[in-house]
Amino acid sequence: MHDTTASRRIATAAAAAPVPVAIVAGVPSFNHAGTVASVLRAAQAGLGEFFSGQSSLLVSADVRSNDGTREQVRGLRAENPLLRELGPADGTAGAASPSVPIRELRMILELAHEVRARACLVLDASVTSMGADWVAQLVRPILDDQFDMVAPCFARHKLDGTISKGIVYPLTRALYGKRVRQPLGSVFALSGRLVERFLARRVWDIEVSALSTDARALSEAVCGEFAVCQVFLGPAEHAGTGPSLDLSSVLAGVLGSVFDEMNRNVAFWQKVRGSEPIRGFGTPVEMAGNAPPVDAHKMWESFRLGCRTLQEVWSAVLPPATLLALNYLAREDAAGAALADDLWARIVYDFALGYRLHVMNRSHLLRALTPLYLGWLASFVREMGAASSQDVERRVQQLSLVYEAQKPYLISRWRWPDRFNP
Repeated sequence: MHDTTASRRIATAAAAAPVPVAIVAGVPSFNHAGTVASVLRAAQAGLGEFFSGQSSLLVSADVRSNDGTREQVRGLRAENPLLRELGPADGTAGAASPSVPIRELRMILELAHEVRARACLVLDASVTSMGADWVAQLVRPILDDQFDMVAPCFARHKLDGTISKGIVYPLTRALYGKRVRQPLGSVFALSGRLVERFLARRVWDIEVSALSTDARALSEAVCGEFAVCQVFLGPAEHAGTGPSLDLSSVLAGVLGSVFDEMNRNVAFWQKVRGSEPIRGFGTPVEMAGNAPPVDAHKMWESFRLGCRTLQEVWSAVLPPATLLALNYLAREDAAGAALADDLWARIVYDFALGYRLHVMNRSHLLRALTPLYLGWLASFVREMGAASSQDVERRVQQLSLVYEAQKPYLISRWRWPDRFNP
């Protein structure tokens, strides 16, 4: 649990606020000195412009920063006395850690619960492109339309976000039956009753560095049968707060969170068949300019290298028929080869099962997926590189239908893994 100083600050902030509060807008941060002030200012502008007639609280939660982030927040408090700060005692910095701000998020939710907020908006302290209108677009579906969770759908270039396009969106859609287009994100809004559920179930009473807070938020909302919608926003540009990660590390981090949620919610997703659209607010935004160039040939060569060097690792999770198909594929001419959708969906499902069974070190297992992902991505880029954004989106939806069609394979392997062991 968080420290007693944080508890006192939550109590103090709640006591000073009018109850109930319509909106709590919270910014969890960890070493975001360069960006936290602009995010808080944008949130304050949004609350003032669009919700001036309703009571609101703006909250910064930070218990570990040691780069001047909290000093930036304190400077803002001189301009905005309504800004509340949650964290440890003055002058106390937490140990540097790459973990997601779970404790900070938990404090924001606890404050929202204390003041009986109708809506709790969670923002990302690293975003540099946030506008005041984000506040209105994310909060209004809760206040006006009684939704419980609002997930943003940010504008992207057609070949950006391919981990989401090729794995995360089709997988979470097939698992949970809801077409949340960008299921992983660090920005979302929650209703008061969903906040209450999260706290009652102690959803984030853990300290796990690899946990994706947004993966858990969405799965909890859907599995609890709360009303979920999405809102279309402009691009979400982020400032780097540390060394950039290589692709294998990114894959391991993202899929570890998604697979952990699979393990946690087996009883729910094994009953789900097909998927249904969710309500969207606003209009999808087209990205201006060209996407960065992508070298499909280089990616295919990485796939081929994996086929030569990772057979022993892959054989621990992939059936012989899949390994044979991959070896045949690696011999094909790079210009015309393609990793079929059904084969790709089964590969992702096989790795999810290998993760569940702990067939090897989980990080090593997830990193071993990288060449296979690059093989799929090379196929996708060659097919869609000259296509329009609308055609790319249709292709992603087609892939997602294949994930749904292959879900019985996942369920069979999950229930009877020995029958399908490689």
